[in-house]
Amino acid sequence: MNLAVVSRKISCLRHNTSLSLLSRVVPVDVHAIQARAAHSTATRKRRPANDSIDLDSYSEEAQLKFIRRAQIVGQNQGIDIWAHPVDTLDVAIPYATAPWSRSKFSSVKERLSQWLSNQKNKGKSLFSMMRLVSYDSLPGIDTQSMGFMGTLRMPLHLCTSSSTKSTSWIAPLRKILLENYISMQHALAKHDKEELSRLTQPPFYQEVEKLVKKGKANNYIWTLHREVSPAKIISIRSTEGHLGPVPPPYGNRLLVNALVRFETEQSLEVYDAQGNALHTPEPGAPKKSRRIPAEKRQLTEYYVFEKRMYYNTPWQIKERLYPKLGKQPAL
Repeated sequence: MNLAVVSRKISCLRHNTSLSLLSRVVPVDVHAIQARAAHSTATRKRRPANDSIDLDSYSEEAQLKFIRRAQIVGQNQGIDIWAHPVDTLDVAIPYATAPWSRSKFSSVKERLSQWLSNQKNKGKSLFSMMRLVSYDSLPGIDTQSMGFMGTLRMPLHLCTSSSTKSTSWIAPLRKILLENYISMQHALAKHDKEELSRLTQPPFYQEVEKLVKKGKANNYIWTLHREVSPAKIISIRSTEGHLGPVPPPYGNRLLVNALVRFETEQSLEVYDAQGNALHTPEPGAPKKSRRIPAEKRQLTEYYVFEKRMYYNTPWQIKERLYPKLGKQPAL
């Protein structure tokens, strides 16, 4: 384990994070770790640079000693340092680079650079799939009992992280992520903060929290009518997020980020306190009714989900990404 790897894997303590931060984290229930303890942490002001540490300036041995010392302090104070929020891994939206695509590039060099970035993203997703399989962490896939022929086909399955086929190894995970996306939308419409806390984490939690406060005077009904195209994992990353000297009591050491594209047809009904419809009604919908169907809209959304395999928590939405202007996301 080299210094660069150590620095990346304890990103919860890097970027000049103050040492005193550990003593200020409030212990919470495991199911609310990322969503509640992190909320207060995200709003705290940074300390001056002269009151902080830069792990990159320390030797590997010194960094490991720091990790062990921090873990001991955390255990004594009832703090789990592995629950601290970490930066989103380097998942990325791939963009079309063909000359006939709608992507605009200022030069051939920029177009080539984007093509190389797309290939790099595929390579990292492949290695992340290999790591997930090695830890037996793909939902619904039991690599221990697949037999000889299944083992021979393993390399083919490892290259299908972006597949939308029902037979691919990634299919059970795609189903879970779609279900969590739908549950999050329903919880947001119902102003269910407890469910939102369970299904999201910072920085996305702050976004939905603002939406709940902004629309608390109204009532909402969210409806998913259909998937225009199946949910697709376009980028996935996995790394060891738990670096304790002893393996975690639950699951394994992996921390996983998955960037998912959802193309859906949905609608949102909005009613004021008196029951008056505030939304654009669907063409032909009755105007005098207790419930008026809203106009359907087709949306393409990109969400980053995170799962810490060492906690019994769901796949949580960590962040929403948006395509770059002038670039066409690759299909």
